[in-house]
Amino acid sequence: MIDTIFERISFIKPDRPLKREYTGENLAPMFRKKVNIAKTGNARLYVCGLGYGYFYVNGKKVTEDVLDAPVSDYRKTLWYREYDVTALLEEGENCFAVWCGNGWYNEEFKTSWNHNEAAWRDVPKFILRLDVDGETVLVSDDSWKCLPEGPITFNALRSGEYFDARRYDEAWNTAAFDDSAWENAVRDTNPPTGVFRRCDCEGICEAEIYPTKSVLKTGEKRYVYDLGQNMSGYARIIAKGKAGQVLTIRYGEQLKENGELELNNMTHHYKESPFQTDRLTLSGKAITWSPRFCYHGFRYIEVEGIEAPEEINVSGVFVHQSVEMRSSFACSDGYLTSLFRMGQYSTWSNMFYMITDCPTREKLGWANDAQSSCEQILTDFKAEHVLEKWLFDIYDAMREDGALPGIIPTGGWGYTWGNGPVSDGILFEIPYRIYLHTGNAEPLRRSRPYFDRYFAYLVTREEEDGYVRFGLDDWARPSRREGKEENVVPSAFINTALIYRFYEIAALAARLDGADDEVYCAEMQKRKEMLIRDFVNPDGTCTVPRQTAVSMLIYYHICEDTAPLAKQLASLVEAADFHHDCGMVGLRRLYYALNACGLEEYAYKIITAAGYPGYREWVDGDATTLWEYWDTIPHADSKNHQMYSDFMSWIIKTILGIRTEITAPAYESIRITPHFLRALSYASGYVDVPRGQGKIAVSWKKFGLAAELQITIPEGIHAEYDGRELHAALRRGQHRA
Repeated sequence: MIDTIFERISFIKPDRPLKREYTGENLAPMFRKKVNIAKTGNARLYVCGLGYGYFYVNGKKVTEDVLDAPVSDYRKTLWYREYDVTALLEEGENCFAVWCGNGWYNEEFKTSWNHNEAAWRDVPKFILRLDVDGETVLVSDDSWKCLPEGPITFNALRSGEYFDARRYDEAWNTAAFDDSAWENAVRDTNPPTGVFRRCDCEGICEAEIYPTKSVLKTGEKRYVYDLGQNMSGYARIIAKGKAGQVLTIRYGEQLKENGELELNNMTHHYKESPFQTDRLTLSGKAITWSPRFCYHGFRYIEVEGIEAPEEINVSGVFVHQSVEMRSSFACSDGYLTSLFRMGQYSTWSNMFYMITDCPTREKLGWANDAQSSCEQILTDFKAEHVLEKWLFDIYDAMREDGALPGIIPTGGWGYTWGNGPVSDGILFEIPYRIYLHTGNAEPLRRSRPYFDRYFAYLVTREEEDGYVRFGLDDWARPSRREGKEENVVPSAFINTALIYRFYEIAALAARLDGADDEVYCAEMQKRKEMLIRDFVNPDGTCTVPRQTAVSMLIYYHICEDTAPLAKQLASLVEAADFHHDCGMVGLRRLYYALNACGLEEYAYKIITAAGYPGYREWVDGDATTLWEYWDTIPHADSKNHQMYSDFMSWIIKTILGIRTEITAPAYESIRITPHFLRALSYASGYVDVPRGQGKIAVSWKKFGLAAELQITIPEGIHAEYDGRELHAALRRGQHRA
């Protein structure tokens, strides 16, 4: 259904041409309009700013959210927001103001992902409608005043922002401001072609502010500030200084051995623009400043151009989607508790209207990363609205032939590399996990035509033997440090196992939609027979003796007799000295495969193992978030990735034992199955049940050979422990550990 909220209303923009080549200067136009309003009843403001827009009424922000409008393929979907601005209006003259920046809509510099070539590119613009008591009293048109070249002389979401305080008047968005020198905006004669959709998911917020922990002078007029926490966001600078004094602000995740900021050599990806660099030109007056139209990934902030250190205060603002935690966890192992927190911060740092890979280098919606972490995200975060928004972007990214790109949204890159079932599975994973965790089956039903289109595309990619061999494999294997390529599982195996799962999800969607699932079930059986025929030995073991392959056979229940596979997997883990020897595909399934074999202790040993490759090496190396690679040696890769975060879901489901079942989604019927692991003396945590019933809380503490277990079940939840039904009450008991 097409949203007609902006019917016969125009986007407006500055009367300036789009620059096709990178110049280091671009637009962040400012707009304003005064209007008389006779009454101040119920007022609703509908807005869409491209790439990003900030909206003001009588000098006050319409919202504390930042970095709106949500990213999309602007040729397909334009996400708009609706705000209640009743309290901001005054009877009589009112001033409305808008400040627009480039965002994803207008990236003019070259990178490896070619957003500068996106067909949608244009100068920043916005569309607006104000209704008071159901009557439209203001729209965006060419009567609005515009300042094309304002105090922001450069803004690029993935590069930085340059702000000249000498050119800024704080009263610009109030009725008292004299805008006689401003020119008129122009109507957009070539507007974006996407349909409007109201965005109802949580906005992006300034969640926390981190003060400086320590300061180190690293050069003439140059200092590095350590915030003690890696994060997504930007600096908050409080300074005065001299008029014309320039502060160059750079962001990094690590330091060199001499204490200087490691800027990460990004010339391969950022061919023209500086990487993670802001500039603030002072006016001589005191200022509190942060960039408006970009964000970075960092723990350290370098400021160059400081005349007197005491005249500047630097802190870090943690910026991310305003999504609450759904779970909590703590235990007697301080390392594991810290690791869980690191996973939280990496997940938050990669929520920006899509699930990104990192807040530093790319900020892209890598589908393979998200497929590996989607289950964790919905186990631990109330992220269903963000993921459902992103699901529409995934629909938009699908070509007519059914192909999907590796990054979503995309300006056109990613259909020939970075995709394949390892990535494309996000189309299936998001609606399936939303259903399991919230009970909402609509995304599954709505996705069915896209499932079928994708299946038709897979047929075109099948080779003579029936296998699909394109796309990523078991990505980011830990053999990278040694330069080895030994742990390669054939793409034919990985893709076939994943496609088996895709058909299983499609069959579920069909049943929920009241349709026949016979075709999907037949395709599932076909893939199962292929895997057994070509990848299972007569003795029941896997022909590919790798953790990934064996785990996938167990995880997807391919073989009826799993005993030989269980023994094989145990041997592989033991041979690796209880370390994982797989990439993101295998790691996502390894822990649960071990659970299915009754080897929960093995999974715990892997998660807590010392030495390479392992999470503990990161923690011992002063990490505060999860990394992209298992190496601890300095290099230019991300120190804030969420793709290895699924251990958090395993912790909730295994150590606490809070599990949701496919037959009864949304935790309506669960089995509480905590595991009293040998190395732990206590554990506690909860999962906040959807629909607001309350929390399923589990805590246990050992006393010698016994354990006290406490379970809290909200009303309306059917739960069992050890074969006994639990009701909405606190249950205490002594159980053998």
